[in-house]
Amino acid sequence: MTDEKVSLGERLATHVSRRASDLQARYRRDDSDAVATLAILRRGVSVPVGTDPRLVGLTIAGLYDGLTQPRRDEPTEAERAAYAAITLFAVHQQSHRDAAMHRRDYSFGRSARLLGRRSGARDAVRTRFTALATATSWDETMHHARGLIQQLRAHSIPLDYGQFARDLYNLQFPGAADRVRLVWGRHFYREHSPDDESDAVDNATDDPGDAAKAS
Repeated sequence: MTDEKVSLGERLATHVSRRASDLQARYRRDDSDAVATLAILRRGVSVPVGTDPRLVGLTIAGLYDGLTQPRRDEPTEAERAAYAAITLFAVHQQSHRDAAMHRRDYSFGRSARLLGRRSGARDAVRTRFTALATATSWDETMHHARGLIQQLRAHSIPLDYGQFARDLYNLQFPGAADRVRLVWGRHFYREHSPDDESDAVDNATDDPGDAAKAS
């Protein structure tokens, strides 16, 4: 992976984490603007980037600040990842006023592992998890991602959306995609983590680090 891709991936993770942290903090305070914004974002799930100009402003505006702006007409890999992550976060956070669904260090593999354990449907979760990881098109990736995010929401399991956005970005490059799948697999098949003992209660408050970043 080139240094340019690594740098953009980190910028993407920070961009998405800040947007998600800000929205979730205001949503949990019942801020009317945040409530309306999340409703608009939910309508953008699985809709092509650019369909609604409002969504461009809510998801990818600012991503390339200070960098050379893309010249191509179609969305870049980073724009697709930012758009997907932020709209999926809006689905995940819906109706969760007492818990933060965006939390640092909840990798996709870890959250999927917890979903299998809590739902009692580990085989079904593993099937969809594998289908997402091995999807051969962006539309297929988004289809499986949306299904898993809806299940995470139902079981109040958070996800690190900055990390998830970076993963979605890297999945679009053959060489980097294998590394993403390796890390996801390691976390999903891990038998036990000391952090798991607090998983039932530690998502009740916003992450201080994310709140600081969003300010």
